[in-house]
Amino acid sequence: MSASASQSGCSRAGLLDLRRLGYDRTSKLWLAYLAMGILLLAYLGWLISGNSSTLINGWGVSAFEVAGSAMCIANGLRRRTARWVPIILGAALMAWAFGHLTETIETLGGATPPEAAAYDAFQLSFYPLAYVALVLYLRGEVRRLATLNWLDGIVAGLGATALCAAFAFHAVASLTGKTVLVTSINLAYPVGDVLLLLLVVGGITVLSGRDKAPWLVIASGIALVVVGDTFNLFQSSSWGSSRVGLVLNDVAWPGAIYLMSRAMWMQRVRSDPRALQKPTGFLLPGLAAACGLAILFVGTFKGVDGVAIGLATATLVLVGVRTALSVRALRRLTRERQRLSVTDHLTGLGNRRYLFDVLDGFFAEQASVQQGNLAFLFIDLEHFKQINDSFGHPAGDEILRQLAARLAGALEPGDVVARIGGDEFGAVLINADAEHATRVAERISAGLEQPFELEPVRARLGANIGIALAPTHASDSAGLVSCADVAMYRAKFGASPYALYEQGFSEGGGRLRLAEELRGAIDAGDLVLHYQPQLDLRTQEISAVEALLRWPHPTLGLIPPIKFLPLAEEAGLMGAITRLVLARAIAQCAAWRTAGKDMSVSVNVSATDLLDPCLTDMIAGLLEQHGVPAGCLVIEITETSVITEFERTKAVVRDLRDHEISVSIDDFGAGFTSLAYLSSLAVEELKLDRALITQLASGERRADMELVRGTIALGHALSLRVVAEGIEDRATLEVLRELGCDVAQGYFIGKPQPAHELAFAPSPAPAPAARVASPRGGRSSRQLAWSN
Repeated sequence: MSASASQSGCSRAGLLDLRRLGYDRTSKLWLAYLAMGILLLAYLGWLISGNSSTLINGWGVSAFEVAGSAMCIANGLRRRTARWVPIILGAALMAWAFGHLTETIETLGGATPPEAAAYDAFQLSFYPLAYVALVLYLRGEVRRLATLNWLDGIVAGLGATALCAAFAFHAVASLTGKTVLVTSINLAYPVGDVLLLLLVVGGITVLSGRDKAPWLVIASGIALVVVGDTFNLFQSSSWGSSRVGLVLNDVAWPGAIYLMSRAMWMQRVRSDPRALQKPTGFLLPGLAAACGLAILFVGTFKGVDGVAIGLATATLVLVGVRTALSVRALRRLTRERQRLSVTDHLTGLGNRRYLFDVLDGFFAEQASVQQGNLAFLFIDLEHFKQINDSFGHPAGDEILRQLAARLAGALEPGDVVARIGGDEFGAVLINADAEHATRVAERISAGLEQPFELEPVRARLGANIGIALAPTHASDSAGLVSCADVAMYRAKFGASPYALYEQGFSEGGGRLRLAEELRGAIDAGDLVLHYQPQLDLRTQEISAVEALLRWPHPTLGLIPPIKFLPLAEEAGLMGAITRLVLARAIAQCAAWRTAGKDMSVSVNVSATDLLDPCLTDMIAGLLEQHGVPAGCLVIEITETSVITEFERTKAVVRDLRDHEISVSIDDFGAGFTSLAYLSSLAVEELKLDRALITQLASGERRADMELVRGTIALGHALSLRVVAEGIEDRATLEVLRELGCDVAQGYFIGKPQPAHELAFAPSPAPAPAARVASPRGGRSSRQLAWSN
């Protein structure tokens, strides 16, 4: 590298370092302010030495003030937002600077200007412009400030101005015996200063807890203005004409202009969003109230100016108003915080704390007065996590809000429903027995059968409800909730969506005991497969089945997979279950083929097992072991697993296809699979989600009809076989046949049955009058693996 290149690189690095330190294109202005600060200090030293010169005191100071005012205006011109504050404040400062320049011109040669001079018009115009700029500044900082905070600022400002008026206006009255115009002009300056002081002190109060460095610099400039004008007002007195008074009078305005101009260029410190907003301080309002009391007290013994008396009275009146409003706000805040502490912010229902308050109150009364029975329902939603994962948390929040209204509608007046947390709810039924609690549980279950409307889709949920009674099952709140929780798990693994608490089920730990029982059932081979036939709509033959897992529990009965597979996922048992199902299904397929039935079998594989690197080899080994052609096996994967791990899923699907094993996307249409995803996967089958099929024949939702029609056409365009499941009547079957669907599956064609009970001929009988009940009371829901 050449020396020149090295130097150039160093120069660029140095430039970058300077920019990091803040020396950007505004650095010249900051250097200018530094130079002006040095000049101001030099001028102060020159005044203290007793020097006086028209060149410096007049022309020099005027030029200094004009430069500071122009720099303030320049700040507003370069801004993109909030530019009017520095522009208007700069105009106010420029008006004062022009007034000083005019005064210098009028006093050339030692001339004495008139008492009502032209420069007074310039300098007095400073006040209204400054007020406007400062009010705009405050509005930009505290536009969301409460009324009480504004009152604090007004109280502080009034108290300060009352104290100032007690001296300033008395001096004006004693010094003026002039014309009305001269008296008005002499009075205008202290009035303007008093109002400025009110605004600044009030601003300091309302900005408490915020970044107020620029405002403090502005306040310092205003303080210099008040000091300078005060000494100018008393210049005929001994202390006003002293060396200190003359120096402060001369340096006040250039110093004030310098400070206010520089404040506009100060960089705001970014607030920390993690920090809590500090409350408005009470020091200044408290001092203001004390000043008001002091002025009124002194006024009873000696003469105090009427303006000061009026301001002091107004200060104390506002203190009284502020106190009354504070008491009212405190009561409102107390009620609101109490409400929020017992309310779930999302659903508007009571929360866990409110629920236990109700239960604790019942048991407290029960201990002293026998006040009847109470039933508690523990409600746990099914498939809520899948909805959150598929559609996002906003969709889950909307479902919870809709669910809250349904739960409240299922209860009777006086009953209580609360959100315990997540997807768990609790209902307290006053003076209820087991029969009444069961009826309410049935109403809740029926209310959940209707889909939840989410734009642009609909979602279905189920619920498991545990019922416990007090004081029959428990004598305290925690015990009652625990009993209902145990009953809820009994419902989760039973045939009914609700269950009443039974003592025997809680022995052994409930959920943990069930996990161990499931592990034992897998090891002992107690899990069984049922098979549901699939009808080829072109040949009208049953040539394929889907393998569906069941757990025959000794006390809970035949448990469908939708109930115990989440438990298997948590316990790490999915791999063992997948191997068992594949081995059983392939062995059964081999048995059918040996018996002369050329059948293929579909097996669901969970997202976890799909990504197992040994999956393909295991399946190939089982097919070879039983002598089953690879084309006789279909692996069904869920749409959610495709979205979650697309690249890895794509590789596994390609590997299965290389082994001539077909792959089907199950529940297609339940999520948001991209068409680009679909075209990139080596799948051979689409299985429509049952939610699209349920009301197809009714014609109530034409959008569903067009969606199914378009999906079938899309599948055929991609050379895919399209399967529709959830068919429960002949009308739906005929509609799908007309739409060109390839394969149909559902209760109308055949229920899931053990292999030895399976009929391979489609039933010609019409659908029964009553809908065949599913294990969950006929609810249709998304199922992750081996479901139905």
